[in-house]
Amino acid sequence: MIFNKDDKRNFEEAAVCHICNRPFEAGEEKVRDHCHLIGKFRGAAHNRCNLNYKDPKFFPVIFHNLSGYDSHLFIKQIGNNNNNNNNIRLISQDKPLDHNR
Repeated sequence: MIFNKDDKRNFEEAAVCHICNRPFEAGEEKVRDHCHLIGKFRGAAHNRCNLNYKDPKFFPVIFHNLSGYDSHLFIKQIGNNNNNNNNIRLISQDKPLDHNR
């Protein structure tokens, strides 16, 4: 886990769980929640909240400036390796991102 001096101070001073936003009660165990993908400290949490927390089953992959390359080959291969019915979304250069989709 990546845990620096600022993280240590934030953990020690935390009065509420960063997952459920409820306060820590006397005698309740406070744990260091961290991302299991990159190891970064996320915040202080109740032990039960930390154990029940689930990482998303997806993560965004961003390719930038592929217009000059044969990017369709990359995207096609990613789609072949995707187990969720090729659920790949592309953001067009001429259309703004729709956050409601």
